[in-house]
Amino acid sequence: MTILLRYVLRKFMVDAAISAFAFVVIFIVVDLSNQISAYLDEAADLSSIVAYYAWSVPYFLFLTLPMSLLLGSLFCIGGLSRRNELSAMKASGVSLYRVLLPIQVFALLLSGAAWAASWSWIPMANRVRAENSVVPTSPGRQRRIQLVLRDVEGQVVSLGEYKAKERRGKRVTIDRYAEGDLVQKIRADEMVWTGTEWSLIGGERRELVSAGERVAAFDTLRATHLTLMPDDFIREARPVEQRDTEELQRLIDRKQMNGKEATRDRVELALRTAFSFSGLVMVLFGLPLSSYTRRASRPLQVGICLLISFVFYGSMQAFRAMGWNGIIDPTASVWIPNAVFLMVGGLMLKRAHT
Repeated sequence: MTILLRYVLRKFMVDAAISAFAFVVIFIVVDLSNQISAYLDEAADLSSIVAYYAWSVPYFLFLTLPMSLLLGSLFCIGGLSRRNELSAMKASGVSLYRVLLPIQVFALLLSGAAWAASWSWIPMANRVRAENSVVPTSPGRQRRIQLVLRDVEGQVVSLGEYKAKERRGKRVTIDRYAEGDLVQKIRADEMVWTGTEWSLIGGERRELVSAGERVAAFDTLRATHLTLMPDDFIREARPVEQRDTEELQRLIDRKQMNGKEATRDRVELALRTAFSFSGLVMVLFGLPLSSYTRRASRPLQVGICLLISFVFYGSMQAFRAMGWNGIIDPTASVWIPNAVFLMVGGLMLKRAHT
């Protein structure tokens, strides 16, 4: 890499880093202003608050990656254009494509790093952040639907509905696995807590053996093999952002194996990859855009960045909702905004002077 291209890349890295720092600070200040009354009510000490926001930084960096790289692109190339440095590079025989190539490669590597971090490191940081939260969490809901919980000895319990006040679950399925194979399936209309154990009402038990299936119907059945307590069913499930990718994939597999709806989880799983590489898309969109806004001041460039980010994040959320509702394929729904911005960026780059 020549000295000239290293200079361009270094300037872009500095501008992107400053942009990322500014956006993270804004996120922290906004969140702090919303939570300050709760911190005062709980008499939270400074160390707990600092630990909470320190563990929030990885997630905030991930969320603001597209905006940071877009603003870094506008600042870098826009600044080179205003100082006529870009014109001098072209006059010396260096094409615009060659000038932008190191930035694009760096954005690709950074997006790959973000994708790798989204697998386990960012979810881990989110779990630690939740553990360090000084704001009390809301109690579990009194009625929950579509529950899937894992118990001991390879058991997976699925409930269509659970009412905490009655300690009663409906549309019950209990699957037991041994070495990855399904060996027993129990279906029941209801499951009721008797005070010491669960009682299954109205169902059948299937034993899957090498010789075939053994099916036995029952009116009531004591589920002494279950160790789950009533509080386990009202405890809020771990949020998606706190689940690593392997755990989320296992959750999807369990839901599909039990005939449950897993569309939302599939969307969230695909979103991790799509959003990780949206930073690269924003660079490919922002670099040619900056050549059209060379006369814009820095405040105007910030405004352009925020406007484009609003459109991008809004479209991402809109297509995400379409994926949740099954209107669009879960994987395609989160990649469509990236594809649209990438196509527009490619057209602008093609029209830019080389």
